[in-house]
Amino acid sequence: MKEDQSSGTALAVCFIRAVHQLIDEVPHILEDTISPLLLDQEAIRKIETHPEVQRSPQARALRSHVVLRSRYAEDRLFIAFKAGIRQFVSLGAGYDTFCFRQPDWAHSLEIVEADHPATQSAKRLLLKQKGIESPVNVEFVPLDLEREGVSEGLSRSKLDSSLPTFISCLGVLAYLTTETVQHVFRSIAGMPPGSRLVLAFAPIKGNSTQGDSREKSASQRAAKNGEPWLTRFEVAELQKALLESGFSKVSFLAPDEAEAQYYVGRQDLPPPRLIRLCEAIV
Repeated sequence: MKEDQSSGTALAVCFIRAVHQLIDEVPHILEDTISPLLLDQEAIRKIETHPEVQRSPQARALRSHVVLRSRYAEDRLFIAFKAGIRQFVSLGAGYDTFCFRQPDWAHSLEIVEADHPATQSAKRLLLKQKGIESPVNVEFVPLDLEREGVSEGLSRSKLDSSLPTFISCLGVLAYLTTETVQHVFRSIAGMPPGSRLVLAFAPIKGNSTQGDSREKSASQRAAKNGEPWLTRFEVAELQKALLESGFSKVSFLAPDEAEAQYYVGRQDLPPPRLIRLCEAIV
C-alpha cells in the first residue's frame, strides 16, 4: 500500500460485511448494523436489487471468511473480558465497526484502533460524514507497522502497558513483510502475561483444489489493487513462530469446529475449508 493512500481492500471488507447484513440469513454470523451505514445509497440499491451478484460461490466463500473472522475475534474478546482483560487493540483496524456497535459489556473496555495513518484518516472522515460519533472509550492511534513497532505505536495511547491486553489482527498480516510480522509477534508476546492475540492469516496452500482457487483469486485481486500478499504460513510454521516469539499457548479454529459453532442449519454461506484463524496467549 502506498504511504499516503488509504487501503481499498479495507473498504471492500466493509462492503462485504454490509452485504451480509442486507441479503444473508438471519441470524447473521456477524451482527453489524454499522457497515451498511457507511455505504452510499446507490451501493445499497445495487446489492438489494441484484443480490444474485453476491451469491456466486466465490463471493459467498469470501463473505463467509470475512464475517467469521470478525465474529470469532469478538467472541474471543468476550471470553478475555470475562477473564478480567479490560484493554482491547484492533491492530490494522481498517473499517472495523465493533467499537461503534459495542455491546453493554464492552463499555468498560479501553479500546484502541491502530491503523495506517491514511486509512485511519479516511475512515474517520467517512464516519464524520455519516454522523457516526466515536464512543468515549475509543482512541485512534496512527500506526504504520512497516515503519514503527506495535509497542512504540501503543506507547502514544492511554493504555496501561503493565496490564494484559487483547489484540485482534484481522486481514493484516498477509500484507506485511515476514520480518515485520515476526516483529509484531515478538512485540505482542512481550506484553504482560494473559495478553491475547487473535489473528487471521493467509495459508500457503489449502486442503482442496477449490480452496486453493479461492485463495489465489483473493490474492490476485489484492495485488491488482496495489496491496499484494507478502506473507503466508503453514499452520505448523505459524504455531512454531508464535511459540518461539514468546507466546505460551497457540490454538487454531479448525473447519469442523467452526462449522459446528457458527454454521449449523445455514444455507447461505459455506463453512471454511481452510484453517485461517488463530489465538495466541502470552
